[in-house]
Amino acid sequence: MTAPPTRTSAGPGPRPHRRARWTLVLLGSLAASCGGSGEPEGPAPAQGATGPGSTPSPRLPSAAGPGSAPAGAAKTAPRGSPPRILLQDEARERGLDYVNRSGEPGKPTILEANGAGVALLDLGNDGDLDVVFSQGLGSLGALLSGPGADLEVFLNDGRGRFSRAAGPGLSGWWTGLATGDVDGDGDDDLVAGGFGALELLLQGADGRLAPAPRSDLIEPASGARGAKLTAGGPREAGAEFPAWTTSLALADFDRDGRLDLFVGQYVGLDPAAPPLGKVGEGSLAVPCRWKGQSVFCGPHGLPRQSNRLLFGRGDGSFEDRTSTALAGQVPGYTLGLAVFDADGDLDSDVYVANDSVANCLWINDGSGRFRDFAYAANVALSMDGAAEAGMGVAVGDVNQDGAFDFALTNFSGEPTELFFGAPRGFDNRTHRLGLGRETLALLSWSVHLFDVDQDGRLELFTSNGHVYPQADAPGTGTSYGQAATLWRLPAEGRVQRVAPEGPNSLLAPPLGARGSAVGDLDGDGDLDLVLARIDGPAALGINRTEAAGHGLSVRCLGPETAAEKGPRTPRDGRGARLILTGKDGRTRQMSEVQTAQGYQSASTPWIHFGLGQDEEYGNLEVLWPSGSREQLGPGRAGRRLTLREGAGLVGEEPFQ
Repeated sequence: MTAPPTRTSAGPGPRPHRRARWTLVLLGSLAASCGGSGEPEGPAPAQGATGPGSTPSPRLPSAAGPGSAPAGAAKTAPRGSPPRILLQDEARERGLDYVNRSGEPGKPTILEANGAGVALLDLGNDGDLDVVFSQGLGSLGALLSGPGADLEVFLNDGRGRFSRAAGPGLSGWWTGLATGDVDGDGDDDLVAGGFGALELLLQGADGRLAPAPRSDLIEPASGARGAKLTAGGPREAGAEFPAWTTSLALADFDRDGRLDLFVGQYVGLDPAAPPLGKVGEGSLAVPCRWKGQSVFCGPHGLPRQSNRLLFGRGDGSFEDRTSTALAGQVPGYTLGLAVFDADGDLDSDVYVANDSVANCLWINDGSGRFRDFAYAANVALSMDGAAEAGMGVAVGDVNQDGAFDFALTNFSGEPTELFFGAPRGFDNRTHRLGLGRETLALLSWSVHLFDVDQDGRLELFTSNGHVYPQADAPGTGTSYGQAATLWRLPAEGRVQRVAPEGPNSLLAPPLGARGSAVGDLDGDGDLDLVLARIDGPAALGINRTEAAGHGLSVRCLGPETAAEKGPRTPRDGRGARLILTGKDGRTRQMSEVQTAQGYQSASTPWIHFGLGQDEEYGNLEVLWPSGSREQLGPGRAGRRLTLREGAGLVGEEPFQ
């Protein structure tokens, strides 16, 4: 048995070879680890700037071992009782009247159970966050007969009040969304994935989203990219199953300054003849049952679909280089994914949450070629060595030690897990924090690590709801409708669940939800939350936390003119890392510009820091993907800052 990868800290001087950061030796079974584990039986559930080339440390200069604070640092000290967290659902009052459609109430097929995603992006470049929802139909048959659903778009007036806008004119069953400046023109674009379709929508000068005009938008590596459903009838006999896209991520994987696209794909499902009640034929057919109840079939018994990695050309088109970028990939059942710098070498890696097979941790060698280190990093399976039904992923530095941590949601009977970054891979802290007992009965989907009350520490949010309506039957130990949940993650001790404050709380109604996105929607400097409930109205959790701390919001942008050689920062700042040092000069918070968080959704590109009772901070440092490093020095809270690489602070305004 070989040692797991090792995270090391680089000092000043020439950048070491990237592979020296994490040992490139694999466990015996790792070569085919992504989705290659054994499966349960039966159909289971689903300070002054430095120029380019300087070498910042991949971890904070004072970072110590796993779970420890930087040397001499003190965690944010509690000052009396914590603030009462108030996330009030104001969707209807504020014009966000989206209602999800996800098939029939009884959920006869797996497509109808997984719900929709939501994306936050700036349409019209007016500085606020608008909202786009994916959408399904009333039945699988409706997709075949047509017309399909369009995306639903809501424009923000800047104070968190919304009005409907025209959709981009799509027709399909839409699931996952991703945001980013794909064509490098300075505004946000959108990628929409669904059952049988994957579309790039470019933002025009008028702020509207429209399908990219190029017919070779997404080039397949070989052959057809999967049958695309059209209005008028089922697919031709013998055609491949439609590609079913779940979660998506736009990031710059090869550091050329152009955004690439990671496409998570799920199962092969025949839309004309989906399995009903059993999988297989004749005497080999297996009934689809869960806890004595007859349920929809899948994912087991249905074909797995491989993920794809498409590299952007910067003009709104992509090249599919999956075979070389994800060499050795074994197909899995992907539901969630998150992009972050997992090994501390300042490039973008990808964690993939698979349904009922081993999860994947794709580590980037810096050129956009990946190896799966999930087993070696202790994040492929449960603590008991079993594959779980991974749903959503969120990333943040929970214990403020300079290494990214992440949360993973799972099926009922499997806890939401919290992994802390360690010198060798990751350390599963789920049960030590009491999170296992808190979450075991929940089936959780989207997940966020964000500072709701702005006290300088992250909270953990999950959207919940069972896949099977039959979960309401006696003896299942769970329920179909489940309320969203929020936990405080204290510096010491166990997690503390936040109780809902009244019937209008986002955390109160026991309704199932899937996708969610976090961002400052009303411009007041704290984080709000949009929730895509399944078969019901969306929720808009406006943050009205009492006596919340002071905050700071930062937007990172790449240079308007990119360097001709060497690594580059994308126009939208994707991959930039921010480190905020507290007024005391010791406490540090770290975050990275990535929008792919949760489940099938995209959150704000703005970075938010809570400062507690401090009205000032000691330093703000940015590590750009190009390799340059800038320090902005001390500053005041209560502001929105815009930073551009090479130009420093280019904009600031107070919160509303």
